[in-house]
Amino acid sequence: MHYKDVYFAGKKFSIFSNGELYWQNKKTLIISDLHFEKGSFFSESNQFIPPFDTFETLIQLTNFINDNPVEKIIFLGDLIHDKLAFQRMSENSKKIFFRILENINCTLTVGNHDNMSFLKDIGLNLTDNIIIDGICFSHFPSIDQRFSVFGHYHPKVKLTVNSRGIWTPCFILNKERLLMPSYGYYTGGLSIKSSEIQKLFDKQYEIFPLTKEKVYKLEFKK
Repeated sequence: MHYKDVYFAGKKFSIFSNGELYWQNKKTLIISDLHFEKGSFFSESNQFIPPFDTFETLIQLTNFINDNPVEKIIFLGDLIHDKLAFQRMSENSKKIFFRILENINCTLTVGNHDNMSFLKDIGLNLTDNIIIDGICFSHFPSIDQRFSVFGHYHPKVKLTVNSRGIWTPCFILNKERLLMPSYGYYTGGLSIKSSEIQKLFDKQYEIFPLTKEKVYKLEFKK
């Protein structure tokens, strides 16, 4: 699986093509915005999307765990899409998910979609944020810590490939902030040119567009 190494807050991380952020020295995997059962949520409102997104996301996550030493996972919020997500989840998906929770120390920094009545009893560590070596991991950008790794915005960027424009998820980072892409299927995205994302970053930052085959790197200056 293709990846690129980056240095953030003086620490070495690896960005992988499916949206994983891997801290090898800590054997820690960081992923954001899985939105379990978003597909089935829309299917129930007659907006048919194949309701297999949770299973595919979990298979993707399992493959990464099998290929890399992972002792800790930090989910940066919006693990589930709505309060009834777990009720709609297939037995196969539940089995995979609970196997991960049983074998790996998993922490969820609670997001705006997460329903606590379900999540509090399944073996997750729940918190608003977690600070490791001076880096704050949370769903929303930190307002009181210098170094912040966060999700929520589902950033995407438009690339030109063979004269055609394609949208692809991406990481965005500068010296103090690192914005994660959404890890779940069907989660869409917000353009990096949107005012909501632009106001989070200063005049110079790096963009790491993702495809299934490769991680790219772009420099951006306002």
